[in-house]
Amino acid sequence: MGRHLLIYDVPWWILGKNAKVIQQYHPSLDLMSMSELDLYLEHKSSGELNHQYDHISAMCLGIAAYCVFKNIRIDSAAAVSYYYFSKHYETYREWKDELVPDPDFLRLVIPRIGKLGAINRRLASILQAIAPNASVEYIGHFVDDKLFQPLLIARIDNAPFVIGWAGDPSKTSKNYNTLYMRIKEHFKSDKGIAFIETSGAHTYESMPGFYHKLNLLLNTGANEGSGATVLEAYACGVPVLSTNVGNAKDAAHPAAHGLILDSDSPEDFIHKINHWRSRTDELREIGLRCRSNIESGWRIDHAMSRWLRVLFQI
Repeated sequence: MGRHLLIYDVPWWILGKNAKVIQQYHPSLDLMSMSELDLYLEHKSSGELNHQYDHISAMCLGIAAYCVFKNIRIDSAAAVSYYYFSKHYETYREWKDELVPDPDFLRLVIPRIGKLGAINRRLASILQAIAPNASVEYIGHFVDDKLFQPLLIARIDNAPFVIGWAGDPSKTSKNYNTLYMRIKEHFKSDKGIAFIETSGAHTYESMPGFYHKLNLLLNTGANEGSGATVLEAYACGVPVLSTNVGNAKDAAHPAAHGLILDSDSPEDFIHKINHWRSRTDELREIGLRCRSNIESGWRIDHAMSRWLRVLFQI
């Protein structure tokens, strides 16, 4: 099999966490962060790294591009978002807009990546369409269903209906101000609804505690590679009211498909919230069905065979 290397960004972010998960299923795999790569290149050449490893993979297309421009061979890469190869990532609405590709990225980077593994089906089909000579395959995504589990104790009936939001408000593509804040503003005088949000205050390991406070998670992004918070919420038995992005619909139980909207209109989200706020038992049941869907197809072990086959040919 030879020596294999997987390059990721930082150990504390989702790509670094996922890289360590992959290593558990590929024990002979070496991991290298971007800072470790830079340190390596201060003392050795890219040619030495290429010679040292039989297969080099990158956890995202941005890392792959960085390596390519450092003359590091990239045999495979995970495609985890639309960011690097599109020209309008911040506003591109995945469910309706036509993607405008970045011709420089398609010309300079994609041909130098041996194999692309896309983490949602729409992402895979778009990549294949705009780069027909590239080798693209769907690899799906996964969630740690042991860490993210439902809260066994039901919430108190007379408690406020709690809606959560998780993400980076500074990223335009997350629609924090244009969608989430407009929804929150609509309900600001409604004592029956409470909003809580997190933008990095929780560690990855403490995120289940955040989801356990919720009746409903909002996912308001214009596009997502997968939607890690969506999968985590489903695994915790929490339903998600979401734009139709990433794996939000694929990973949901069919009973939850009505919560996945081909819309970024605040009015459409507000209408759904008003419909479900008094149906908490039914909503909880939908969340638990989503948990079952995660158990049947989105656990780590479900996806790992695809990841290892596509990214490392094993």
